[in-house]
Amino acid sequence: MGDGENQYPRRSLDSLLAGLEAGILGALVLLAWLALTSAWYRRSVWTAANLMATNFYGEAALGPRFTSRTWAGVALYLALYGIVGALFGLALAGRGAGLRLSLLGLLAGLAWFYLSFALLWRTLNPLISLYTHWGPTLAGHLIYGALLGRFPHYLEPPAPAQPNAQ
Repeated sequence: MGDGENQYPRRSLDSLLAGLEAGILGALVLLAWLALTSAWYRRSVWTAANLMATNFYGEAALGPRFTSRTWAGVALYLALYGIVGALFGLALAGRGAGLRLSLLGLLAGLAWFYLSFALLWRTLNPLISLYTHWGPTLAGHLIYGALLGRFPHYLEPPAPAQPNAQ
């Protein structure tokens, strides 16, 4: 086998992992944004995570405080949004960073918002659609998508350590 034959699977795996990293980072920023906007609406900063935790615990997860159930909501956000990021990275493997990729990331964030909140959660868990403020959540998904579009930046190798000049 030539060297070029092994490059494609490696590049795909690297892009998948870079997309996963971008998706998880984007999910953390999204959760921070949702916490900030929840505080703006005079709701608990844990509202988004607790709402997502209702997938496991039902209405018992709804509450203003951080509890052990909140971890389940955070974990579900990280898992779902990490998977979306990994699929995004895999689908766009080999593309360089640029404006086009950033716009595709925004579109992916927008598509995931509508797919998840307008279709998926309305069917599987109506509590999420019922208690979600759509404006801030949409804006958060655009932020998430913008971060997805930066996944090629996670492909770059770290800079070599500089020797100590003494």
